[in-house]
Amino acid sequence: MESQLKFTNKKEIFNKKIELPEDSGIYQFYDEYEKLLYVGKAKNLKNRVSSYLNKGANKKASLLRNQIRYLELIITKTESDALILEQSLIRKKKPPFNVQFRDDKSYPMIHISSNKEFPEIYVSRKKQKEGVSFGPYANVNAMRKNIEIIQKVFQIRNCKDVNFRNRSRPCIEYQIGKCSAPCVGLISEKEYKENVEEAKNFLDGKNKSILESFYKKMDGYSNRQDYERAKLYRDKINAIRDTQKNQSILTLYEDIDVIAISSDSFSTCLSLVQIRDGWISATKNFFPETKNMFTNEDLLEKFITAYYFESSEKEINLLTNYKISPETIKNFKQIDKNINFIKTNNKNKFLLEIAKSQSSDRLKRKDFYDWIAPAFENLKKRLDLKSLDKIEAFDISHISGSNVTASCIVFSDKGPEKKEYRSMNIKSDKNDDCLALAEAISRRISSLKKRSLPFPSLFLIDGGKGQLNKVRKELENKNIKTIKLISISKGENRKEKYDKLHIDFPKKEIELEEWKDISRLIQFMRNESHRFALTKHKARRSKTLISSDLDKIPLIGENLKKELIRHFGGMKRLKDAEINDLKKVEGVGTKKAILIQKHLN
Repeated sequence: MESQLKFTNKKEIFNKKIELPEDSGIYQFYDEYEKLLYVGKAKNLKNRVSSYLNKGANKKASLLRNQIRYLELIITKTESDALILEQSLIRKKKPPFNVQFRDDKSYPMIHISSNKEFPEIYVSRKKQKEGVSFGPYANVNAMRKNIEIIQKVFQIRNCKDVNFRNRSRPCIEYQIGKCSAPCVGLISEKEYKENVEEAKNFLDGKNKSILESFYKKMDGYSNRQDYERAKLYRDKINAIRDTQKNQSILTLYEDIDVIAISSDSFSTCLSLVQIRDGWISATKNFFPETKNMFTNEDLLEKFITAYYFESSEKEINLLTNYKISPETIKNFKQIDKNINFIKTNNKNKFLLEIAKSQSSDRLKRKDFYDWIAPAFENLKKRLDLKSLDKIEAFDISHISGSNVTASCIVFSDKGPEKKEYRSMNIKSDKNDDCLALAEAISRRISSLKKRSLPFPSLFLIDGGKGQLNKVRKELENKNIKTIKLISISKGENRKEKYDKLHIDFPKKEIELEEWKDISRLIQFMRNESHRFALTKHKARRSKTLISSDLDKIPLIGENLKKELIRHFGGMKRLKDAEINDLKKVEGVGTKKAILIQKHLN
């Protein structure tokens, strides 16, 4: 029988190595026991979350920072969505630091009294002995929006008792539809208290139950031909629906799970976005613990079986782009559970976009490298090394020998050591990778010697025998004998499964697939060195496009160079420009136009 595939839900470890997106969203801090400490919102998650890594004078901020162990993110479309989601999560989960982590003043709360014939709604920054409290609200605007909706839909009074007792006619709040005027008996105590209970449900996020109640009352009044009352409840329904339409975080579904899957060459991330009571309440990211290849449909089926089989939920509503077999659905029915697949449409597709952004973002930023230490140990044995503390990998990036850039990335058994990454602008712009690698290795050795740093145990080169031999000669010239050399080259059709590993001494060529216990590490480092070299090369090339030919022209400053490129859209059109075309650029007269054309042609 096939063993069940394990899915591990891994929270990100919060440290200085973490890579963060620049999107808006929610960040949640957890302690070492995975207990939620704090929920915050950000327009730019990278800037905001990174600030918690810096030491500050605020004692409460320091107390929070010292307890943070894990981080979870929820990416949102807009900053306002993040604000609303933050309030929902704070209200439901009540993280301790969201109550304590504040300035000199307390955060406001919404209170509804309970010991009165006609309870009122009011705001207070102090704890109340009686009644029900909602909050605290870190954002006052969000709190005021909630009160506005409650007054419009449920028409709960907000006046003080002294005013309430002495009214002889309805106030202006009644006239503008924000109060039911219980002060003058325009609503019964029973009906008013029903409205109060519905207002409490609204603040608790139980929108579906409220709408069901309103529909029932609307239909009831309509059947009795009390169309004025029926219209009143129709307007209330529309008010809540309008509120939901204005924010993508509100979903119109009470309980639904949205699933998306993202994969790269080495890992797969399955993201689960949970919606409860019409709100996005949590996201979870799962990583299947397997080296086997599965289709997304297979992964989804195995995940559903593993995750929901032991769940207490009877009705499971799923929104996803993948399908599972009828047999699995039938198996769930046999244990009294229904799996309902919701069709994708224009109203709910944004939920799939959120789930997909979660999985792809988490996959890009995965910070768990627990598999690297065993791979280091296996590689040490394979290469017969006494020790393997660090590996440095090199790659070259250029276009036909221009802007030649070398990368040097560093790995330890804990993963990438990105602070030690280096790039080098190769002095000789030639279409010769072997020559460029020799220069990069030579400069790296000199740099390590100058800073009195130890040499790594192993150099990994992106290339074949030619590159390997060139680097070995360079090391021999510098009398370096302690660094082992290996290289990796693309095989047939440039597919990774045909990659070849070249070992310098003793000389050996191996199909990397044969060494599966280290292939992932070697390919990961090769791809990372390539990514880093390409990034640095592109940055150099973009600067060169602006400066190369124009640098040779006298009397042309940096600002004018940029303006010329911006005006013509590139060097090709600039070179083809006539005198009159050049004169249209601000700062270019007849003499300068002739000078530019003469030098460029």
